[in-house]
Amino acid sequence: MAVDYPKQRSDISIRAVAGEMVVLDLGGKQIHQLNSTASFIWERCNGQRTVAEIAEELTGAFDVNHEAAREAVEATLRRLDELGLLERARN
Repeated sequence: MAVDYPKQRSDISIRAVAGEMVVLDLGGKQIHQLNSTASFIWERCNGQRTVAEIAEELTGAFDVNHEAAREAVEATLRRLDELGLLERARN
């Protein structure tokens, strides 16, 4: 079974603006503002972590149970993918 390793697209620019993370998609000419949970997940999309590993890190950082963390990670990754901000590496 293939496992996804979410990865930020390499041509994306990231900025901190007024304490919020902003993702600049220069190719698509779009700007996306991320909340704290999405920012945490985004920062871990380096092609080295699985969805389960990101969820486990979220569990500790935000004091949520594993099921809630997994759902948040999956929903956030689905949205980032819909926006075209991710690449997926499979092992």
